[in-house]
Amino acid sequence: MIHYMVNAWLDKRPAKLELIEQETGEVIGRWQGCDLQRLFNSGLISYQELASSNQAKIKQLVKALILELTCEELCGRCLYEG
Repeated sequence: MIHYMVNAWLDKRPAKLELIEQETGEVIGRWQGCDLQRLFNSGLISYQELASSNQAKIKQLVKALILELTCEELCGRCLYEG
């Protein structure tokens, strides 16, 4: 089973979020600046989810980010854009 972790540096400029495959350390996805803000504005992620220690919520967040990556690669746009 592949495990992922989410690293977020929201107090830096530009703010940055990374989805990382835990075993290899490979960065699977990276959002920063306007792209990251778009994820917050769309409701895909929230500050509360990123700060949560609840494993079920983090797992849900990882799934949403993986779906977002897939959509960006296939469609060239955010999953929640109209």
